[in-house]
Amino acid sequence: MSASEFWNQKYQTDEYIFGKAPNDFIKAVTPLASAQETAYAPADGEGRNGVFLAHMGYQVTSSDIAELAVAKARALAAEKNLSVNALVADCLNPPFADNSFDLVAVCFMHFRYEDNVLFMEANKRLLKPGGLFILEGYTRDQIPCNSGGPKNPDMMLSAEGLCQTFSGYDIQLLQEVRRNLNEGPRHQGMAATVQLLAKKPI
Repeated sequence: MSASEFWNQKYQTDEYIFGKAPNDFIKAVTPLASAQETAYAPADGEGRNGVFLAHMGYQVTSSDIAELAVAKARALAAEKNLSVNALVADCLNPPFADNSFDLVAVCFMHFRYEDNVLFMEANKRLLKPGGLFILEGYTRDQIPCNSGGPKNPDMMLSAEGLCQTFSGYDIQLLQEVRRNLNEGPRHQGMAATVQLLAKKPI
């Protein structure tokens, strides 16, 4: 089964399986946009974070590999009367030029090691110099929890690993935390996460 087939099966419901509200961490650290600032939400699923970024004033591109997710993202943007460029795209090979976005927001995206390297490098390239990279993901301590995420320890993130990945960036916040998730039916309960806010060097 391909990744798009897997996720289309998950999204084959009228319910928003991760809710309509943005991720709490992304909501807490995202600044209001200045004029014409752009934001990218890769693998944005049903669009909750992309729609929030539009609410904050950004010109938003939201992508996902699942057609059903993108359709729901477009519907959510219309419901909120906001403009979001929601499109079907592979987040490991995004169809955008380098230095395209002022902000990149990543929420609970987990891959095997080789694909994670591709994902991170692709999104770092897309970020403009001086731009903000926001990320929340699960750590290995999440594995015994029932609030979402994969069970493969090699797919989990860590503060140490992100510090290496974002070497040279101005890391404004990097912490591993335990917190309660309330993000639709798929993300409920206590979770172990890592949170990153980093500025790309100019």
